[in-house]
Amino acid sequence: MSKQGLFQHKLFSQLRDFMIRHEEQGRTGSILFWRQYIFVMLMSTITLLGPFVLIPSARLFIEEDMAAVGIATVIIFLAMVFFAFARNIRYRIRFTVIAWIFYGMSILVFTFTGPKGSGLAYIACSCILLQLYTEKPNSRLILSVNILVYIALSFLFYLGKDLNLNLHAFGKYWPIIVSNSLIVTIFIIQMQSLILKGMDRRFRKAEFVNGQLVEAQQMNVRQIELLNSLRQSGVLMMDTRLSLEERLNMSLTTIQKKLNACAIGLSLAQRGSDTALCISSSSEKLLERRIPIPEITGPYLILSSEEIRSRDDQTDLMKITGPGQIYFAGHFFTTQSIGVLEIILLQDDDICSCCLNFIQTSLFQLSATLTNDQLIKGIKQSRDILEASYDEVLQAWARILELRDIETKGHSTRVVNLCLNLADKAGLSEDEKLQLQRGAFLHDIGKLGIPDSILKKEGPLSDEEWALMRRHPEIGRDSVGNIPFLRPAVPVIYHHHERWDGKGYPEGLGGHDIPLAARIFMIADVYDALISDRPYRKAMSREEIVKYMISEREVFFDPELLDLFLEDVDSMVRDRANDEILFSSKLFSDIG
Repeated sequence: MSKQGLFQHKLFSQLRDFMIRHEEQGRTGSILFWRQYIFVMLMSTITLLGPFVLIPSARLFIEEDMAAVGIATVIIFLAMVFFAFARNIRYRIRFTVIAWIFYGMSILVFTFTGPKGSGLAYIACSCILLQLYTEKPNSRLILSVNILVYIALSFLFYLGKDLNLNLHAFGKYWPIIVSNSLIVTIFIIQMQSLILKGMDRRFRKAEFVNGQLVEAQQMNVRQIELLNSLRQSGVLMMDTRLSLEERLNMSLTTIQKKLNACAIGLSLAQRGSDTALCISSSSEKLLERRIPIPEITGPYLILSSEEIRSRDDQTDLMKITGPGQIYFAGHFFTTQSIGVLEIILLQDDDICSCCLNFIQTSLFQLSATLTNDQLIKGIKQSRDILEASYDEVLQAWARILELRDIETKGHSTRVVNLCLNLADKAGLSEDEKLQLQRGAFLHDIGKLGIPDSILKKEGPLSDEEWALMRRHPEIGRDSVGNIPFLRPAVPVIYHHHERWDGKGYPEGLGGHDIPLAARIFMIADVYDALISDRPYRKAMSREEIVKYMISEREVFFDPELLDLFLEDVDSMVRDRANDEILFSSKLFSDIG
């Protein structure tokens, strides 16, 4: 826009704000805007230039002995200016008054000035002003008034020759003047009607197109909003840190919020069942209740409250669907079950295609979430069964060691319980305790590779025999090291003969370099060995065991773990399964 155009627009805006209240101003591009534009510019021009024409005209009227006409002209001009800037009076009323005042002034000037004045031009301008105010049906009113006025003027022309009016100066041209004026009036009215009609049609079309663009933009914004919601909901549904119930509740809350739904519920049924169990709902009263599965022939079911009333197999949400509401239901399927999503929506809300797509995608998300949860549960169940089988195999190997007289009966089981009790005190995690348990069961698995002549020898072993015996941790490590689920248990099997002072075997590790699980096992293994009868010695008393283990503090044993163990020996030797003393009273009869 040029500088001149910017100045003109700024000037018009300021004048319009000064002359027309904000709530009455027309929108830019509307017919009302352009009518107000003409009104503001015309009245501003009349107010600015009017005095330069009014003062000489009034003086001329006075000189020709028509002072009353001059005074009337001044009063009419001042009235027009007053109504033009009387902002407190409604704009439409002011426009009406000014248009008719201007028309009256035009007739007055035409009557008293005749062909010497600008009365005819004023009448034409006043017709334009009146047409700007009136709508098309009122154009007949302007034409009718014009015809009546010219009839009245014709009476004055023919019957009032003695009235000293300049109207008589038209002489024989009067009929031509009248007919031409009426024709010009009709032409002005018709042309202006066509122009206004064309402008109105153009503005209506532009408004319709703009409305469609706004609607399309709103639809795009709505679709983007729903897509973002789906993305966030998808991330949330895959967050396994939350329970399935929490994820489903959050997903339903999102759907309810985005669709402005009155109520929502999610039910699940086994395949082949006629009823489903409500597992998540916006109403706690509906939870854990069974509903008949709605029959859906297409991708979804939509019923008004009137249609629902006629159905016999109503769900709980159908029953609470009231007037002005509609019921929506959709199915989804998992590997094991059928899901039913039910929503109550307001009937006045326009259910657009993007909303239906949002619901369908939400159904896919719910299906994927429940399917994943069922698969994960199945995998965990299979894993638990497999791990239970592994543990049974470990215990079977431990019994094999006992059958071969490599271990005393029950030694592995007792040591495992001692290890787990001490691990609780030491704050080990469940996974660390599991690996400790497996390592404790198999700590002497390497002795299966040692000849019986060495294992069952009653006398002392030779140096060569000791060298072979000390290889059993290595044999045990090599035996189970290639088994994936036993690999974490290798530190106990391989290092359970290390010493805190670094003089153990097979690698001579010392202090905290020895794996924690192996340090825990050493304390439990020594305690059980000392409290049990062996072919080469009898079981020791509790005081003797405690005294011995304290003497080996920082030699064999981790001092901190030993202190934890000796704080409450009774709690250490209790069976984790039934909380009874592991060893019979006979075994403890010699202790204390």
